[in-house]
Amino acid sequence: MLDFLQIDRVAINLPFWPYQIFWYGIIIVIGIAIGAWWAARELRKRGYGEKDIDTFYTGLIVVVFSGYFFARLTYVILDMIDGGQYNTLSDVLNIRAGGVNILGGFMGAAVVGWIFAKWKRVKIWDYADVAGPALLIAQAIGRWGNFINQELYGPPTDLPWGILIEPQYRLLEYSNLVEYPPETRFHPTFLYESIALFVGFILLVWLNGRYRDKWPSGTLFGIFLVWWGGNRAWIELFRPDQATVGNTFITYSMLMSIGLALIGVYIILSRNKKLPKSSRPKKKKRPVKPKPKRG
Repeated sequence: MLDFLQIDRVAINLPFWPYQIFWYGIIIVIGIAIGAWWAARELRKRGYGEKDIDTFYTGLIVVVFSGYFFARLTYVILDMIDGGQYNTLSDVLNIRAGGVNILGGFMGAAVVGWIFAKWKRVKIWDYADVAGPALLIAQAIGRWGNFINQELYGPPTDLPWGILIEPQYRLLEYSNLVEYPPETRFHPTFLYESIALFVGFILLVWLNGRYRDKWPSGTLFGIFLVWWGGNRAWIELFRPDQATVGNTFITYSMLMSIGLALIGVYIILSRNKKLPKSSRPKKKKRPVKPKPKRG
C-alpha cells in the first residue's frame, strides 16, 4: 500500500561537505516550521504583538535544542536499561547515530521552556496552549521521516497496509530471513501515530477556535497532554523496539505517556478550578491577643 513512497534515506550528497543530508532531518525541520507558523499565528489572534512573537521564536530555538538533548539522553538511559552500551560521551550525544525518545525530550524541554518563560515574564499558559497543537502537527509530519528511515514499525502483519522493511534495518528478533523472509510486512506504527497526531491537531484547533475566549488559559494544553499521552500509550503496544519493565509488555515510554495524560487531567481541572476540595478540616486561627500598651 505504501511501497511506492519508499525512497532512499539520503536526500542530498554534496561533494564538498563530509556529511550527508537525510530526508529525516528535512521532514523534521518542515514539521517544526509548520508548527511554529501555526503557533505564531495563534498568538497574534490572542492579541500578542511582534515583540512577543520574537520572544516565542527565541524560546522555540531554546526548547527545540534542549528537547533534542533530553530526548537523546532519555533514549540512552532506557537503552542502557535494555542492555545497550555506550563507552564514551560522544556515543551518548551522537544523535546522528539514531535513537531519541520524544517523551523524555518533551519533559526536559517543558522544564527549560518554563524557566525561559519565567525569565522573560510571559504568560506561561498562553504559550503552552499554542505549543500543544504546534507539537502535534510537527510530530505528525516528522513521523514520515521514520517511514523513510524504515524505523518505528511494529510486529509482522498480514494487513494490506503493512510495510516492507529491508533486512538490514530490521530489529534483531526479525532478522532471521527463514522465519521472516524479505516479503514479510510489518505494522506501520509510524502511520498509526501520525494519524492520531493529525486528528488531535484538527480537534485542538477546532476546540481552540470555539472556546479560545471562554476557557481559562492552560485548558487546551491539558487536553493536548491527555490526547498525546493517551494515544502514545496504546501505540506503545506496537513498539517492539522499546525497553520494557521486566518481562512485561509495559514499556517505560508507556508509563511516561500515561503520566503525561494524568498531568493533563490535573491541569484541566486545576485551571478550571474543578479540583476536589481537601476533606481535612481547616485549622482555626487563634485570635491574636492585643499587645499591652506601654506607659
